[in-house]
Amino acid sequence: MRKELKEKKLIESFRLFLWDWFGEKFSKAFKVIAISCLQFGDTGKGKFIHLLTWLWAHIVARSTGGDNAGHTFYHKGREIVLHLLPCGMPFDNKGVVNIIGSGVAFYPKAAVDEIKMLLSLGLTCDNLKIALNAKLLLPHHILLDRLGEMGAGKEKIGSTGKGIQPCYTDFIARKGLVLNDVLNPEIFRKKLRASMRSVQAMLSNHGPSGKKVVKEIMSHPHLEDGLYYSEDGTLNEEAIIAKYIEYGEYLRKYIFDTDEFLRGKLGKANILLEGAQGYLLSIDHGTYPYVTSSDCSPAGLAKGAGLRETDIDLSFGIIKGFYETRVGCGPFPTEMGGKTSASWCNNGATKEMEDAAYINATVNDQNEIRQGVAIRRKGGEYGATTKRPRRTGWLDLVLLRHALDSGANNIILTKLDILTGVKEIKVCYAYRYEGPDYNYGAKVLKSGEIILKGIMDPEVLDYCVPLYTTFPGWNKSIKKAKYVLDLPDNLVRILKYIFEEADVRAKPRIISVGPGPEETIFVGVNDLRLFSPEKK
Repeated sequence: MRKELKEKKLIESFRLFLWDWFGEKFSKAFKVIAISCLQFGDTGKGKFIHLLTWLWAHIVARSTGGDNAGHTFYHKGREIVLHLLPCGMPFDNKGVVNIIGSGVAFYPKAAVDEIKMLLSLGLTCDNLKIALNAKLLLPHHILLDRLGEMGAGKEKIGSTGKGIQPCYTDFIARKGLVLNDVLNPEIFRKKLRASMRSVQAMLSNHGPSGKKVVKEIMSHPHLEDGLYYSEDGTLNEEAIIAKYIEYGEYLRKYIFDTDEFLRGKLGKANILLEGAQGYLLSIDHGTYPYVTSSDCSPAGLAKGAGLRETDIDLSFGIIKGFYETRVGCGPFPTEMGGKTSASWCNNGATKEMEDAAYINATVNDQNEIRQGVAIRRKGGEYGATTKRPRRTGWLDLVLLRHALDSGANNIILTKLDILTGVKEIKVCYAYRYEGPDYNYGAKVLKSGEIILKGIMDPEVLDYCVPLYTTFPGWNKSIKKAKYVLDLPDNLVRILKYIFEEADVRAKPRIISVGPGPEETIFVGVNDLRLFSPEKK
C-alpha cells in the first residue's frame, strides 16, 4: 500500500511539473518528447526513459546506434541493463509499444538475447516492433571493427568493437542489408555474398598470423563461439545464412514498418524518443573523428525513427552534476589526471585492476588521478557495454554551451548524489588555448586565447587548459530530497552559478538524486528563484 501511494505521488508530481511549466498546452499539443545526452554519454538516460515511459509515454522509440549502447535502469527494485531494446520494455504488459527504429544498426543476436532475458524475468515483449528497414549488422562488421582497432595503434578511436561503424559504412556505400532481407532467404543469400565479396578476398590473403587473429576474434561468444569461422581463415557464409534466417523466423512477428507506424501516431499518442550515446559523440556535431557513427542529436533521433525534427515538441538534455565521463579515445580537457588517466582507462585496465592499484584512493585525494578513480568507483562509472573504466573529469561548461545548440535545453541533472562528501567541486567555465597558431577558418587561434564555447576540433581541444571556478561541497545526503528546498545550500549555489552566472542558457527542469525512479526532483517555476544571482 505504501509503495502504491509513493507511485501515485510521483505521477502526480510529474503532472504538476508539466502543468507548472507548460500549462494546458502540454496536454493538448506536446506529443513527442526526445531525451538525449549533452555530454559523452553515460549520463543516466536509461532511468529517465524508463521513468517517462511509466509516467507519460504510449510509445518509446530507440532510433540510433546499436548494441554499443548500454542503458541501465531499475524496475521494481531490479537493475536491468539493455543494449538494444528500448528502456520502456518493462511496460509492455501495460500496452506500451517499444520500437527499434530504421536508423538503428541491428544485430539480431543482441535483440534475441535481450528478448529472452526479459521473458526470463517474467516480462512480456508482445508490443515490441522492429523496423523492417533497420540496418542489418553482420558478423563481418564486428570482425572488421575489431581488426581495425587492433591495427590502428595510437590512432585508434576506442570503438566498442560491436561492428557499428562498418555496418553504417556498408549502408552508405550502398552494399548494406536491412532486417527484412532475412525474411527472404534467396534474396538474403544473394545480397550477403555480394556484400562479403571484398571481405572474403581480404581474409583469404591473410598469412598464418593473420588467420590466427581472425580465428580468435570469431571465437568470441558475441560471434557465436566460432560458428561463422572457416578453417581456411575466411567466414562461413552458409553458417551465417542459416543462423540469420533462424533469427529472422524468431523475430518475424516483431518486424514491422515502424516509420509508417510512428508517422500515423503523430498527434494521437505520446511518443518518447530514446537517445543513445551523447551529443559530443555525434558523427555530425561531436569531437570528430573520436565519435560514434550516428547522429546523437534530437534531429538524429527523429530521423532514425522516420520523423522530422520539427515533430519534436519537447527535448530534454541530460548532464551529470557536476562531473562527466568519457569512454574510449578523444579529447577530454577536464579529465582528472589528464593523459595518464586516459592511458590507464584505454589500455586494458579493469575494475579489479583499479581496485587493487588504487585501494586507498578517496574522493578528496590530493592526487587528481586517484581522486578521479575514487569518484569513478563511487559512481559505478564502468562501461555497461565495454566494462572499461570511464575516464572521469569535472563538469565542462565550454562543451555544454556547444551541446545546447542541439535544442535540448531543458536540462536533467543526474548523479548529484555521487559528489556528496567531496570537499571542493570544480566547474570549468572557459579554456585557455596553449597550442601553436592554428587556422580555424578565417580566424587564427593564438596561444593564450580564451575559449568560451567548444570548438569540436581535437587539434584545438588537445591544447586547451581548463579554467575552473571552485566551490565548497556538501556532506549531507541528498538521496531523500523531494524538493529543491531540500538540497544543501552549497549545491544550490553551484546550480545558480551554472544556470545564471556562467552563460549556460538553459533551465534545470529535473534533478536526479539517486538511481531509483522515486529519487527525482521535478523543478517548479518558482524554484528558479533560488538560482537567481544574488543582488550586490
